[in-house]
Amino acid sequence: MRALFRQVGGGYDFSASLVWPVQPELFTGGLLSIKSLGRAVIAALTALLAVVASLVVAAPAQAAPTVATRVASYAAGPATVTRGKPITIQGQAQRLNGKKWVNTGTVKAVVYFDPDGSKPNAAVRTLNSNTKGFVRTSFTASVSGKWSVRLVSTGTLKMSSSVQRYVRVVAPPRPTSTAPISKWNCPAWAPIKGNRSSMIYHLPGQRYYTRTAPERCFSTEAAARNAGYRKAKV
Repeated sequence: MRALFRQVGGGYDFSASLVWPVQPELFTGGLLSIKSLGRAVIAALTALLAVVASLVVAAPAQAAPTVATRVASYAAGPATVTRGKPITIQGQAQRLNGKKWVNTGTVKAVVYFDPDGSKPNAAVRTLNSNTKGFVRTSFTASVSGKWSVRLVSTGTLKMSSSVQRYVRVVAPPRPTSTAPISKWNCPAWAPIKGNRSSMIYHLPGQRYYTRTAPERCFSTEAAARNAGYRKAKV
């Protein structure tokens, strides 16, 4: 086999850069046949690739994390919350040190939420713990579902997840009283008319109900009584 190329003067002669066994029968009238040229090019490229491959050094594999972790004292709540109120997620990231669990220091944590219905469990927030591994964050309640926290793995710490905690979200309670919708009328859901000057309330069907201009409207008699009103006698 010939060298990949040879030096001529101050430069290189690339006409000699192809590698092939020189065979006299490949020459006809001083010209290299197209077929022979193709074989020569393939041989040259093969040799070049072999040289390049020998120079490539494989990167050493990164060692897998070996230290176990956990989310301790995990809580999500309150267990039942009114829509629009806060849901608090909290816990502490810990690592195993011998036979004892100790805090991890600052680590990255991801909060996951698995809502009721067809939507899948998904990451909803990423945050860092404090220097003692404590994680705490809040969300506005909108739909019931299961909450969990996942600790992100590092060079030494393994990934781990908390248990899932279910939080039930309920509709806010309907108000028991309201202002009238007009001079003479209360809304349908709070039809009881309250007169502030006399502190008397009138039920639909009573004698003075239609002639009373309400100053406050109540949904139930109990609500009117709790506000200090008494029922009209007729």
